Amino acid sequence: MKKHAVLLVALIMLAGCFSSLPDKKYFQIPLEAAPTAAAPFAASLLVDRSDIDSLYDDFRIVYRVSPYEINYYSYKFWAEKPSKLIRDSVIRYMEGGRLFPKLYLEPTKDAVDWTLRCMVRRIEEVDGAELWNARLDMKIEVIDSKSGATLAARSFDRQEPLSRKDVGELPAVLSRILGEELRALFAELKGK
Repeated sequence: MKKHAVLLVALIMLAGCFSSLPDKKYFQIPLEAAPTAAAPFAASLLVDRSDIDSLYDDFRIVYRVSPYEINYYSYKFWAEKPSKLIRDSVIRYMEGGRLFPKLYLEPTKDAVDWTLRCMVRRIEEVDGAELWNARLDMKIEVIDSKSGATLAARSFDRQEPLSRKDVGELPAVLSRILGEELRALFAELKGK
């Protein structure tokens, strides 16, 4: 009987260890649509695949505690790899604002006027003692598909504070940064 009681206590303790694991959480980058264009661009646009440093193109969310050390959250994840999240957000932004009469998401045999390219160098949370920041370091450019000339480009490395020390705040701040940079890019592109 004593042997069964010890075994039962051990099983309960073991079950308690597994039940105390934190819940996994998944995040997106919910970019709002561009304001609907009164006069959309008179060009077709191919949205190229996003390039991203392989260190960051992971489902695990990266956080940095110093310039020399990065870590990955164990139970906090992106819903998709950041290369897909960024590209999908940019597409939703343009589709929602009806910025282009024809938007291509895959290479095509049709004549395409412009190509949009995104290169993500860093997408991370930067943790300081007093404040946490969202960091988005990337380059976005629109290229003339025929000549290869750059029509508009934004290269930026921005850190913006989170409202509190919580990874759940990260996607909203990253969305705001990306939206502001896209608005600036398309403002630069007007008249071309």
